Amino acid sequence: MGKNIQNEIPTNLTEWDWSTALDAKIEENHEALVPLGLLPEKIIVQPAYFIQNLSGAMSELYARQSVQIKLVQAANLLPEDYKLVIFDAWRSVSTQAALFHSLKRKISQTNPTWSKTQVIEKTLETVAKPSRDNHKPSPHNTGGSIDLTIVDNQGVMLDMASPFDDFHDSAKTNYLEIKTDLTPSELKARDNRRLLYHIMTSVGFTNLSNEWWHFDYGNQNWAHCANQDHALYGATKPVFPWVTILD
Repeated sequence: MGKNIQNEIPTNLTEWDWSTALDAKIEENHEALVPLGLLPEKIIVQPAYFIQNLSGAMSELYARQSVQIKLVQAANLLPEDYKLVIFDAWRSVSTQAALFHSLKRKISQTNPTWSKTQVIEKTLETVAKPSRDNHKPSPHNTGGSIDLTIVDNQGVMLDMASPFDDFHDSAKTNYLEIKTDLTPSELKARDNRRLLYHIMTSVGFTNLSNEWWHFDYGNQNWAHCANQDHALYGATKPVFPWVTILD
């Protein structure tokens, strides 16, 4: 890895378009979901939506087994004693719906003159529509999507110049590559974004260009960005012997 960590993030990242991003066929490989909180030396779980008490969110985060393996590989590329912090991974349909409608309301209130179509289009830049379509599941519902950042050796999250779940243009992955006359703090945040982007893409993840924190492996987002002829993961859910998760 070495020198590549501080390479520029490409400035020509394609604007995300949900109308085509989920077109890839799915050839489900039936890989299990596994918990992400079992290796705290490298990965910290901070379940953002459980903390916010959103419908269907759990205190543990789950992802497909290959995703967990790749996260460990990415964590091994970090500076000494730095760790990955996972905000979200597998997501239930009810949590997806809660997120979508909450953001839609927020955008509508912030932009009272916008049409319903404008509000939905802006919402889709950050949150996919909840879906029970087995051919086009919401990316997080597949267990192949990860929302994350990095914490340093003092337990402080690296400054990315934009918070997790930000829906402004500043959340776009390459925003600080395109912006001119960066302040010293923005230069540091740019380098932090480069670090996250390059450790994740170097182990096989793809990035959702509207969100510096969102990466995919194995799902339709990944197939779309990596020019794969099919996705490996469709909709799934954790399986527990003592409880049934309805969505």
